[in-house]
Amino acid sequence: MLVSRQILLNPSRLLVNEVAFQSTKSTPFVENSKLVKSREVKTPPKYPSFTKRRTGQKMSQQFEYLLILDFEATCQENSKGPILPVQEIIEFPVVQLSTSDWKEIRRFHQYVRPTESPKLTSFCTSLTGIIQEMVDEKPTLWGVLEEFDKWLKEDSRLENNNFAFVTCGDWDLKVALPNEAKFKNIPIPDYFHQWINVKKAYAEHTNDFARGMMQLLKIYKLQHQGRHHSGIDDVANICEVVRCLGKDGHNYRITSNDQPSTTSSNRRRFREAAAPKMNK
Repeated sequence: MLVSRQILLNPSRLLVNEVAFQSTKSTPFVENSKLVKSREVKTPPKYPSFTKRRTGQKMSQQFEYLLILDFEATCQENSKGPILPVQEIIEFPVVQLSTSDWKEIRRFHQYVRPTESPKLTSFCTSLTGIIQEMVDEKPTLWGVLEEFDKWLKEDSRLENNNFAFVTCGDWDLKVALPNEAKFKNIPIPDYFHQWINVKKAYAEHTNDFARGMMQLLKIYKLQHQGRHHSGIDDVANICEVVRCLGKDGHNYRITSNDQPSTTSSNRRRFREAAAPKMNK
């Protein structure tokens, strides 16, 4: 019995030893397994969303100064159609902000005397708060542009590439100023040919769309100050939006220019991308 038990046990021991011996041998499979096990398996990084990546981060701004601008112009009831022969700027306000601390540095504000439609409509006065006496003795657009150019050049810190204009919409510098200047043969300074539309800047930063200044104020929980469609008051409110967006991490860059769009499809693509999300 002992002999037979020894015979039965020895093969088992041999088998165990053989397996242990074989397990110490390097084979391609074992080597490959060891290589894989030697690597640390890391959790895939969770990339933040477009908005979160920028929110709250202090950005190094492309422009040292932003000049917030909002024109008011002659107008009449929509039912009467556009005012002819040309819509004329009657209020020209600009506020200069520093992007280092978002504080106001200085401002330019001038009312403008219209020459083609010198008498303001009651609709225009009720909309803007500008009465006839506020424009009657003021310089024309040509004179105001000269005054503004002089004001702009008084600040030696402003250089060709370190400031940009900011508007709420493209109408001011793409429609109002070019149309009147063309009609009256007034040269437009080069610095007015491109600008930042704060609505487009907001859309770029958040992937969302805001229809206008009042909606942007609501989004940032800002109280509207002054009179809506008063140029200088609108500029002050746009400044608040610009500050909030800048402090939220947006790096302002040029969004618009006064050149005609190359194709209507470009405009259509932007409208589709910027259209408000419905049923969300």
